[in-house]
Amino acid sequence: MADTARAYFDTVFSMAGESGQRARDMAGKFREDLRSGAERVRSEFRSGAEQFRSHGSRTVTDIGRLVRAEVDAGLTRLGVATQNDLDDINLRLEHYEEELRELRMRLAEAEGAAATPAEPSGTADEAPAAAERGRDSDEPGGDERA
Repeated sequence: MADTARAYFDTVFSMAGESGQRARDMAGKFREDLRSGAERVRSEFRSGAEQFRSHGSRTVTDIGRLVRAEVDAGLTRLGVATQNDLDDINLRLEHYEEELRELRMRLAEAEGAAATPAEPSGTADEAPAAAERGRDSDEPGGDERA
């Protein structure tokens, strides 16, 4: 169908002579102008759409930040802990747990050292005297330790 229309178009303009050639040239220029204009409009539209999209995403992000700040402020006024507060508490808890483990280890080491018998430094005569002193402390009122 396009070939037929083109043939009719060429036939009509060939009858017109030189003015037909000028009309074809003018139509060709007009067509090229439309193509270049359409490409320019298309590229400008794409650019505008990208700008709109980036602005929209920035706006959504900004609104999200504002809402989060307002909610955090409201929760703080009510006395509810925010995520930052919970993170701080968790860090302190981990620190205290580590200190507690270290203290338990030191206590176990101290108890272990106290439980091992000390090497005898004296003679055999001193041992019965120490045992006799220990029996004296078993009497009521003899031990002053609390």
